[in-house]
Amino acid sequence: MVPDNKSNGVGLLFSETTYHKISRILYELNTRLKAKLTIFADMNGYAIDYNGDTRNVNINTLTAVAAGSFSASNEMSRMISGQKHFEHVLHEGVRDNVYMCSVGSEYLMIIIFDKTAPIGFVRLLVHAAVNKLSQYLDSLKAQKSKTAQFLNAEFRSKLDNEMDRAFGLM
Repeated sequence: MVPDNKSNGVGLLFSETTYHKISRILYELNTRLKAKLTIFADMNGYAIDYNGDTRNVNINTLTAVAAGSFSASNEMSRMISGQKHFEHVLHEGVRDNVYMCSVGSEYLMIIIFDKTAPIGFVRLLVHAAVNKLSQYLDSLKAQKSKTAQFLNAEFRSKLDNEMDRAFGLM
């Protein structure tokens, strides 16, 4: 299981099934793009999963730097246009490009691909993968919320009964 450390301290805990679903989406994206590396991380730079060639790459350092770069781009967006953030950031290199995009407000997708790959094709496939991930993560959040509401109501009810019993009100 992989913890998700949201800023409010209440995060999702990814089950093995969820982790495998995320892995499958990354694998399909990486394969179709023939990308060198595809990473799914949280906005704090913690790599949740990745697919591709990791030789000569420190995943933890790369995701931390990418998250910092994405955060800096978001701040520039806010300063320039007043918008919350850029959804996509492209860094073009001599041999490789790095494409980053947000997955909801809490996650980041990082793709390293060959300079010869058409950026339109990259954007199209990444957009489809991000939609799949977003829908899946949104459904997990909804399930978590329903479970928490149920547990909170059940707990309150039992606590009320126990308090009434303790003070002889029953």
